[in-house]
Amino acid sequence: MKSPFEFYKKQLPILLVLLAVILGIRSSIIEPFRIPTRSMLPGLITGDFLFADKMHYGFHVPFTDTFGSPVYLNQTKKPNRGDIIIFTPPEAGQESLYIKRVAGLPGDRIRFDGKNVVINGKTLSKIELTGVDRDQVLNMKGFDPEARYEKSKLHVFKETLMTKDQGGVEKNYLVLEDDSFENTNSSQEFNIPEDHYFVLGDNRDDTRDSRVFGVISFSSIRAKALVIWFSWSFQLDRIGKMIN
Repeated sequence: MKSPFEFYKKQLPILLVLLAVILGIRSSIIEPFRIPTRSMLPGLITGDFLFADKMHYGFHVPFTDTFGSPVYLNQTKKPNRGDIIIFTPPEAGQESLYIKRVAGLPGDRIRFDGKNVVINGKTLSKIELTGVDRDQVLNMKGFDPEARYEKSKLHVFKETLMTKDQGGVEKNYLVLEDDSFENTNSSQEFNIPEDHYFVLGDNRDDTRDSRVFGVISFSSIRAKALVIWFSWSFQLDRIGKMIN
């Protein structure tokens, strides 16, 4: 009769191959990510678990993003306005990952008129939700317990920006503004250099984004957010929800 040690010794190469395949998939194809902060409210809440598409902008060599910027074998796409991306911010170490929405592309000029975003001289359209629509957003599970917010000072808007697709496509999403924060927008105009992007949190007054740490490089982008696969809020309608 073979000992357990002999059995596991025989299976070890197979297990190592399986582990390498799983880690390779996680490194280059799809990766789980947990929303750690409130910066993407109201669309993404703290405790949402996502799958992120690491091949959306091209295939990169497995494990290269472990030691620095990912090395791409081919680059099939560039980030578009409205994409929600996961990246390493300029102000943090390689182990820190942020999630934000792309607002500015290379060549864009971005400034702020109060709490309005102005891209290339055009103010992004936003329509405020009121009544039942507003209450539905602010009372959803996962958002409701946030004691730091005074709901009477919160505003929910549907914001619209144009992608850079041929002919342009409208991208609609919800943003949150808080009257408790008097001045969170920079008066500086940002001119986006080649191969760089300007990112914003959807929770406009409670986020660290390009207004704080500046533009980010393409090489710092790890993945594009894809789908919610679990949420600590236990809202079944969030599971499987594609991320806009």
